[in-house]
Amino acid sequence: MMFFALSKQAGQIAVTNADVQEKFPGLVQEITSNLGAFLPELILAVGVMWVIMADLFTRRERSRRMGFHAFAFVAVALVSVICHGFSGDQELFRGMIVDDGFGAFFKVLLLVGTLICIPMVMMTRSFDGRRMGEFYGLLLGSVLGMFLMVTAKNMIMFFLGIEFASYTSYLLTGYLKGDRRGAEGALKYVIYGSVASGAMAYGLSLLYGLTGSLDMADVAQGLIVSRTTDVTVLIAGLLCFAGFGYKIAAFPMHFWSPDVYEGAPIPFTAFLSVISKAAGFAVLLRFAEGMVGTGNWELTLSNGDVVGVDWPLVVGVISALTMTVGNFAALFQRNLKRLLAYSSIAHAGYLLMGIAALAPGAENAIPGWQAILFYLVAYLFMNLGAFLVVSIIAEKTGRETLDAYRGLGSRSALLSVALGIFLISLIGLPPTGGFTGKVQLIKAVVDDGQIWLALVAVVNTVVSVYYYARIIRLMFLEESDDTSKVPLSAPVSAFVVLMIVPVLWLGVFFGSTVDFIRDLTLTLG
Repeated sequence: MMFFALSKQAGQIAVTNADVQEKFPGLVQEITSNLGAFLPELILAVGVMWVIMADLFTRRERSRRMGFHAFAFVAVALVSVICHGFSGDQELFRGMIVDDGFGAFFKVLLLVGTLICIPMVMMTRSFDGRRMGEFYGLLLGSVLGMFLMVTAKNMIMFFLGIEFASYTSYLLTGYLKGDRRGAEGALKYVIYGSVASGAMAYGLSLLYGLTGSLDMADVAQGLIVSRTTDVTVLIAGLLCFAGFGYKIAAFPMHFWSPDVYEGAPIPFTAFLSVISKAAGFAVLLRFAEGMVGTGNWELTLSNGDVVGVDWPLVVGVISALTMTVGNFAALFQRNLKRLLAYSSIAHAGYLLMGIAALAPGAENAIPGWQAILFYLVAYLFMNLGAFLVVSIIAEKTGRETLDAYRGLGSRSALLSVALGIFLISLIGLPPTGGFTGKVQLIKAVVDDGQIWLALVAVVNTVVSVYYYARIIRLMFLEESDDTSKVPLSAPVSAFVVLMIVPVLWLGVFFGSTVDFIRDLTLTLG
């Protein structure tokens, strides 16, 4: 419907050869002038082609070296983003994407997370003897799609970015041929993703039909400022949330997550749990920031009655359900990957508290999106750190169940202490970044007057202590029949230590990060 409307609109504009000849040079100049801000995306696009083509001329036993190539392209893209800066405030390519501090922040977050995941892939023995060029090409392609998501200002670009990132994720989930769990997870991922994408496309087409525009600023102007809202807006919003909820694994679009996380290779499970979730929240934040208005909608019914809809309450209820479902389901898991999948669902619920507090009621209160950004930084290191330890243990023992961690404290002091720190941060206890991040999210909803949501978050945090502490108890208070040490090379040990440092830093010296996030701009146009 959306594409039909665009074709119809374009067909109504008479275009002559003279118009083309007159406007084409200006369009080319406009596009080329935007390429500097688009350089990180171009680097990733070249990286996709490079790793695939280079792998064709590399012997199979050396194919794993493509990881160094992919790592280099991601590192160069990261340098490009940082050099460009975080103070941008301009539209690119005729308003399709936007160059602002918010988008630059998420680009850095995505690239840093990818730089952590690539060495994890190279450490995984299940990839031995396989052509890896395609894997790294798909991985870089997924990051490129997420870049388009986090900077999109046009609803078509929202949709294309989500689809680009999703298709590559489907393939990466089932990349290990012959792995039945991976194939099952990929199939479920495709089915849920297709349904969510169809619902979101229909919701976006409804918004286009109501406003006559695909630009988020114009849509916000038409729906909120001009008060052209009706019941169709609520339906469109719910349909769009189906797509966003699928990307962030929020209730009730979370059912794909446990099976996909369990079936996918551990490094890509880590990638999905943090990088994909961060991109999903970025696009949801930009979309919601344009739709929220003052925090309430007045919907006009067909009989002329006006009904007020408190959308923060709607999001708050979804947040409460998401964190509750995730935490209580995690209580009964024995597979650590599956447990962390339900934990990831619960953390999506915590992050949704920031969405519910986008329009804070208290004067000078911190907007919820800033609390979300800080929590995502902490979540990046604590969750990827936990998956790093899980990956190492799985490689050393061949097991992913909780029994593999019994007596780990006496077999590897570094791994057990590191995992303990990551789990404490996931709970949200001091002195870790998880505590600081969760305090900011709770403060955001309290400032917004949603005391009940803060209480739900505290109760869920107490529930989560049980299944996280169970792992710590297994490591330090129980003995294992296997008393052999878990050997670690110097680079792997350094990798683990490097993941611990930011988790503790964000728990103690968090002021500079908070101030940096407060200075960022979120642009709608």
